[in-house]
Amino acid sequence: MIHLICGPIGAGKTTIAHKISEDCGAIRFSEDEWLNILFIPDAPNTLLEQPMEEIALWASEKYLRCRRQIWHICQQLLTQEIPIVLDGAAANKEQRDEIRKKAIENNVGFQLHYVTSDKNTRKKRVFERNIEKGKTYSIEVTEDMFNKMEIFFEAPKDEELIGAEIIET
Repeated sequence: MIHLICGPIGAGKTTIAHKISEDCGAIRFSEDEWLNILFIPDAPNTLLEQPMEEIALWASEKYLRCRRQIWHICQQLLTQEIPIVLDGAAANKEQRDEIRKKAIENNVGFQLHYVTSDKNTRKKRVFERNIEKGKTYSIEVTEDMFNKMEIFFEAPKDEELIGAEIIET
């Protein structure tokens, strides 16, 4: 079974991913955690001071590498009938459709979990998370990054929401 978590920045995706993982005995994968551990330590010291376009350029290829390796491990888990939770790679319909396709190709179930909340609540959470650096923190999010992610995220709609779990936080 593949549980795919999607939602705008600060909606609570990682919190929900942790809960689903615990409830289902699933292995959880967070792209942000992988990026933080594998690549952020080697990032230029002034990266977060750069325009969002520069940050995105630096991060995009690294996210793709993380996704490839995460999926390589996920396929092994799915062949052993171990459920997975994917926290990331779901910012638009194309990315979500790719995961649905992988579920079909691997003959496993698929569940979309759409986590959402109002913008002001999410923004407050993100900047509090930057300070607290608690369980769901993995990457520092600047104001520019938050605003760019607001534009970048494409909410699921219509047929995508059929059978989806919608979680308001």
